[in-house]
Order: sequence, then structure tokens, then C-alpha cells
Amino acid sequence: MITVLVCYERISLYHTMVPFFLKEKSSRKKQAGKIFRFTRRADWCLRHDRNSVLFMERCFQHREPRDLSPDELETMKRLRDKYKTIVFFCGQGEAGTNRLDLLPFVDRLFYKSVFTDRGNYLKDLYGKNLFADYYHRRYGVADDPEYSGGQLLSAAEARRPELSWNIGLGTYPRLHWPQRLGTVLARSGMAGLGRRIGGKPAAAEPRELPRPPDFFGGRRSIAVHARIDPVSCRSIAYQRRLFLDLIAGFRRKDLFLTGMVPQKQYYRELADSKIALSPFGWGEVCFRDFEAILSGALLLKPDMGHVTTWPDVYIPYETYIPLAWDGSDLLSQAQRYLEDEGKRRRIAANAFEVYQKALAELPDRFDALLGEFFP
Repeated sequence: MITVLVCYERISLYHTMVPFFLKEKSSRKKQAGKIFRFTRRADWCLRHDRNSVLFMERCFQHREPRDLSPDELETMKRLRDKYKTIVFFCGQGEAGTNRLDLLPFVDRLFYKSVFTDRGNYLKDLYGKNLFADYYHRRYGVADDPEYSGGQLLSAAEARRPELSWNIGLGTYPRLHWPQRLGTVLARSGMAGLGRRIGGKPAAAEPRELPRPPDFFGGRRSIAVHARIDPVSCRSIAYQRRLFLDLIAGFRRKDLFLTGMVPQKQYYRELADSKIALSPFGWGEVCFRDFEAILSGALLLKPDMGHVTTWPDVYIPYETYIPLAWDGSDLLSQAQRYLEDEGKRRRIAANAFEVYQKALAELPDRFDALLGEFFP
């Protein structure tokens, strides 16, 4: 059995822990017994756990780019002394250099996305984030408090970050209040009930996969859905603010639907949109990406060529339309695919198909990972 030390948050409960819950469910159906022992308490692991393998999921999650605190480092040292194998699934949204201070204490370190060019792990990126670094250097945007530098890796260490899976595995549509209640229940020891309240995840069995929207019938009345809420960190939020400022200055800004609306209206609008604009958020991969694909809208997004992720719905001009990070081609790309209805619909349909195929591959992908610990 594997012990899983988990920090139940909405993203954890309804997205990144999905493979664990599906595997546990399938093992019970096959009467194979329990595979995982879930706990939220590091002290229980240290005092009572008899397993030799520890998985850690979204622990030490920080919004701001900072290293582990002294208390967190002490916990990791004690866990390292106790367990034969420690596998850490990082909760950071971006492909960046956050949580690399864990490398001395873990055997495997997994991220939702990794740099395609491993040389980026050798750089002191502003905010430990490649796109934050880009906007800091190009536009002079700075965080408060000011970023003070990060850990530099050797060439050998730069090969250690591994790819797991991203938030595409999760529950859509995201039901805000039910999922908040479900998270409270999970933290109270009722994770199973919490998951049921928050909605079903993107399924891993073909008969349960999401039904495709109507790509080629009917008409969509909204040109470009661009209801974007900037996040709080200045360097990370700058891309969203830049794109919204560009839209406000366009002569054809009427093509873009901006501003904030209630959740139900947001989803209704997506289903009636031809294109959905999805800049980076806390990370490159965003909820909006999969919400757009599931709604049948064409995904318009800053270029994702610097990252490798899975499910990979970021194949340029096949599953999404890449944009320059400075937004210089935002209007021209939007107009191009608004005018070419056939190509727009084909790319949107292809993105849905690629996404469905990835979801169906999840059981085998997760089994391959577990097979490394249970040969």
C-alpha cells in the first residue's frame, strides 16, 4: 500500500487527485483491496505509518514564489529519514522553478507541466516563472514584495522534474459552491462524499466521456469570449491585463466579450461563442482551456511551445491557435478565424477529439506509474 499525504483543496479534490480516486474505485470493483492510504496529517505519517512509499500531493502550496519555510523543510527532512521512497506531485500551476528546493528530499518530483527546453531550469527566472520573467524584462513589471531570486540547478538536476498530468482531468463545469462544500467535507474526513457533491470528473471509460457539442450545426452569436479575471500577482497577472488593455484599444473591440458575470451565465456564453480567449493564469494551463474545448469554442491562447503537458491539447493550428506573448497578433488571429468558419469548427472539433482520447488513456498511464512501485 502507498500512503498519500494530500492537502485537500478544490484543485486537488476535483482535478489532480482524480487518477488516485479512479484507481481506488476500480480496485474495489475487482476486489483487489485498497491501494492507497490517504491522510492530511504529516504527523500521522511520522508517528504511525508503516508503509515505505509516500506520495505527497499539493503539499506546501504557495501562491507567491518563495521557498519552503524552516518548518516545512524540517518536515521534509523527517519524512526523508522515515520513508524508503517519496514521490512529490507539485501543485504549482506553471512550468517553472517553484518547489525545486524539494529535490534533496524526494526521489521523484512531478509537475503538471515541464519546460520543453531543460535549459530553462538553469536560469534564475523572475518569479520562478518563464512568462513572468518575460513581462518583467520586457515591460519592467515588478512584484511587491520584490522577487529575491531562486535556486539554481546543475545540468543533472535540471533533468529531474517529471511530467504527471494537468487540470484537464478534472470536473467540468466547475460548481463553485458545491465544490467548496465538498472540500470542507473532505478536510473533515469525508472525501468520498465531498467528491460526489462537487460533480463527476472527466471520465476515464469511453462510455462515460463527455458528449461532444454541436460543432457544425446552428450558429453561435458571440464572436470572442474574453471574460478574464486578472490574478493578484503582478508579474503573473500582467499578460491578462495586457490583453484586456489591447482589447480596450481595438477599433473592433466589439468582437470581444469582456467583464465578469455569474458562473451560470459564463458557461452559457461559452456554449454560444465561436472563439474563447484564454491567457495564462497562475500557470500556462488554465481551466478556461478545457471549458472552451468542452463548449465547442475555438481556443485562442498565448503560444504554449515552451511547455510539455498532458492532456496535451496545445498542438498549434490543430487544436488551438497560438498568440504572441505581447498580444500583437490578437486581433488579426481572431478576425482570421471568425472569417473562416470551416477551419475554426474543424480545429475546435479536433481539440475535443484529442482531449477525449487523452482521457481514455488515463487508466493505462496511471497504471504504468504505479507499476514502477508495484512490479
